[in-house]
Amino acid sequence: MSLSHPAAWFAICALCLLIAWALARTSAFYRAELDAPGASRFASVDGLRGFLALGVFGAHAVAMYMLFAHGRWATDASQFHYHASGAGVSLFFMITGFLFWLRVLRMGKALDTRAFLLSRVRRLTPMYAMSVLMVLLVIATVSGFALHTSPVALARELRPWLSFGFMDTGAVNGVAEARYVNAVYWTLAFEWAFYLALPLLALFARGWGAAALVAAVLLFGTQSPIVFNFLFGALAAWLVHARALEGRLRARWLGAVALVSLGAYFAMPGLYSLPQAAALFGFFVFVVHGNDLFGLLTSRPARLLGTISYSIYLTHCIALFVTVRAVNALRPIETLDGIQYWLLAALAAAGCVLLSAVTYRYVEYPFLRPQPARQPARAPSEALS
Repeated sequence: MSLSHPAAWFAICALCLLIAWALARTSAFYRAELDAPGASRFASVDGLRGFLALGVFGAHAVAMYMLFAHGRWATDASQFHYHASGAGVSLFFMITGFLFWLRVLRMGKALDTRAFLLSRVRRLTPMYAMSVLMVLLVIATVSGFALHTSPVALARELRPWLSFGFMDTGAVNGVAEARYVNAVYWTLAFEWAFYLALPLLALFARGWGAAALVAAVLLFGTQSPIVFNFLFGALAAWLVHARALEGRLRARWLGAVALVSLGAYFAMPGLYSLPQAAALFGFFVFVVHGNDLFGLLTSRPARLLGTISYSIYLTHCIALFVTVRAVNALRPIETLDGIQYWLLAALAAAGCVLLSAVTYRYVEYPFLRPQPARQPARAPSEALS
């Protein structure tokens, strides 16, 4: 099996689903989470999240091989995994646009900006801070727990790691590959930009203001096409709010149509373009209207992976870096064939899922919202998580 073979990614997804199935059966906490009232509000969307995080994992597994085997970070070394990663990021943004624009349509001017932004801080900050601490621990280990630069230079190098992706990370304490210990933070900057803009955007939610808003986003998207995904998420929210397609896209056989639209995305060059966003929207609109892709997205293992997907997203690069570096110290990574390397990546994926189950429970969950004692509540499906 070559490094770029798609079968490896599907096998890793199957392994992660198996681990999630075991967790759903053995953990009282996760059983309660999956059975909580309101847990199935957008069950297909929740079940999609885990696969999106794993899509990013695949591309980073390839890039990690390239880093240790050839000294360069190349997420595009495998076109399938490269596109799977782009679909993961784009659809995460589409989910964000969908869920929060749906809230705007339902609440309008009643949107409590302060409460909204505080909820985002509680939802995103704890696990982000934990992942940064993990990165710094890895960097400290690689650098032998010794200071290799001046304290002032070290402080300057650490600033980007606290910026939620608004600043580019780089070398830290002489560790040149530090930025690749976790290469996902740049996407969080787009998330936060959307959250900060949402209260203002909400003022243009209806009438001619909505048309002006769409025109402005289209204009901005010509400079940064990735933002088209937020716009298409908002369009999906409008369709759900207007009940324009209610009950028409749930039929099992229509799952094949959704997959054809997803396949069209993979057939296009590049990652973040308007036609690609439109192809992903063609897939996404089925999912938000309850199409579960032949039962896959609403299965308990898929929904559990979706529940912990924010942790998976923020820890998978760390798990890959630590695993690949440890093996590389014993045997050069470039000497592994495709099957051997993907078995190594599968080990990292399994560790990542188990770690994420712990961090969701003890880092994310306590901050989701105030809860009565011993009353587990479903985490709101309203973020990159």
